[in-house]
Amino acid sequence: MGAMQRNKGRRAEQLIVNRLKEHGFDRAARNLSQTRDSGYDITGLEPFAIEIKDHKKLNVSQWWQQTTDNAAGDLIPCLIYHIPNTSRWMVQLPMSVINSELCSNRTVTVDFEDFIYVAREIVA
Repeated sequence: MGAMQRNKGRRAEQLIVNRLKEHGFDRAARNLSQTRDSGYDITGLEPFAIEIKDHKKLNVSQWWQQTTDNAAGDLIPCLIYHIPNTSRWMVQLPMSVINSELCSNRTVTVDFEDFIYVAREIVA
């Protein structure tokens, strides 16, 4: 990955951290050890293991695989990605997060603002 791509990734992560803080998630922070130790991009919203993606071309299935790989133990995989050429950010989660009676190996995609409502119910 080139320097421009890394910088774009850092900017996207910081943008999401700032938006989360605007919504009251004061512990949200970039995971600065993720490059060295692997892991997810945003800390402070556990049990969510949040991965951030901002690319010109969507590759949601590959990103979701990475997100689930990084969500160890009881963490909930959470992929937040930018829709190219828009200001929209989408969030993909296991369906069971929305409704515990739904299948955990299927996903649902919601708008970032809708994710905030879900996160408020789950994050301690």
